[in-house]
Amino acid sequence: MNFLQIVQRARRKCRVVGTGPTTVISQGEEYARLVDWCNEAWMEIQRRRTDWKWMRTAATFPTVAGQAEYTLAQIQATGTNFSNFGFWDLQTFRCYNTAAGINSEIPMDWDTYDNWKNTYQIGATRSTQSQPNVFAINPLLGVALGPTPLAGYTIEADYFKVPTEMALDADIPLLPTQFHMAIVYRTMMFYGASEANMAIYDSGKSDFTNMMRDIDAQQLPDMAVAGALA
Repeated sequence: MNFLQIVQRARRKCRVVGTGPTTVISQGEEYARLVDWCNEAWMEIQRRRTDWKWMRTAATFPTVAGQAEYTLAQIQATGTNFSNFGFWDLQTFRCYNTAAGINSEIPMDWDTYDNWKNTYQIGATRSTQSQPNVFAINPLLGVALGPTPLAGYTIEADYFKVPTEMALDADIPLLPTQFHMAIVYRTMMFYGASEANMAIYDSGKSDFTNMMRDIDAQQLPDMAVAGALA
């Protein structure tokens, strides 16, 4: 469902009088409240976890020979597939020589920013250049590479998006389609609380709780199984 369809479904589930809305934009008070509550419900679901699978996205950015550190703005300007950036997934960084292609790809190890500075940006190590195999995230979410790139490399990494509101009729939540009703059910709770209508509130709460259980089961990171202790 898109944003408008979600609001329309919420209106029917909340038994609000009328047949609309026909748009989410510039509505009168009653429909405007539904529009706002649907957005609040969507934002709340996104904020419940920082590592929902649907908020994880793969991206790439190029390095520059002799440049060890890259601001987030530079990465987003020169990279691919960046939108609504939130934070990096530290387990996913890889590096390959752009000219040589993916056959030169290697995984990268994470280090703290202070350790990176003390290892790769001190004394003669500042001028040591080769294929980076270590990265760090600086305080402003930029990326620092070690050793300093010798040539043009491509960095691959995943990141998690920041929660974002819907704004237009056709906006579609990133949440998988089968779970879009969770937004409607949470909206029913907002409406029921506002109108002191416990029947609608309780119905929404029951369905919302059950659907969030299903979302947790499918959309949280996979659990790794530990090996034998001995």
